[in-house]
Amino acid sequence: MPTRFDASMISSIFRRISRHKTTAAWMSMALTIGIVSGCGGEPGLARVKGRITYKGAPVATGEVFFTPEEPGKRGAKGILDSNGEYSLTTYETGDGAYTGKHKVSVISQGPDKPIPPKMKGRMMEEDMQGSGDPLVPRKYFSAQTSNLTADVSEGRTNVIDFDLKD
Repeated sequence: MPTRFDASMISSIFRRISRHKTTAAWMSMALTIGIVSGCGGEPGLARVKGRITYKGAPVATGEVFFTPEEPGKRGAKGILDSNGEYSLTTYETGDGAYTGKHKVSVISQGPDKPIPPKMKGRMMEEDMQGSGDPLVPRKYFSAQTSNLTADVSEGRTNVIDFDLKD
């Protein structure tokens, strides 16, 4: 026997549909707010770029590292280009470094040395990687010995250059 719809059943169905539309609208709005607010980058980061030179000449290969003095914050890294210029990355390319004080290190080495013929088979090629001659004094390879520091300020692009000495 077919179901008979009376006015109260129809009214109830429309109320349920209306509730679902309202819920869907709220969920859609919450999702939109979440997406838009997520586009601003990591809080506390500021863009950092600069140039590294050694005795006045650009350090044309290598990496620069900014290590925050505040514990628990992730460090930032930049790759040196042929002009010695870098842009720091913490999470995403070019997003910068956390604001505040940092210890800085610079690592620059020449090409890896070839494996001597008499050593082939005795050592893995990976053991020789990073074996190139340093292009800057080794004291700059560690934030503890480099004596390089930087203060990253919020709200602007920080330009931080270093001229390394012997």
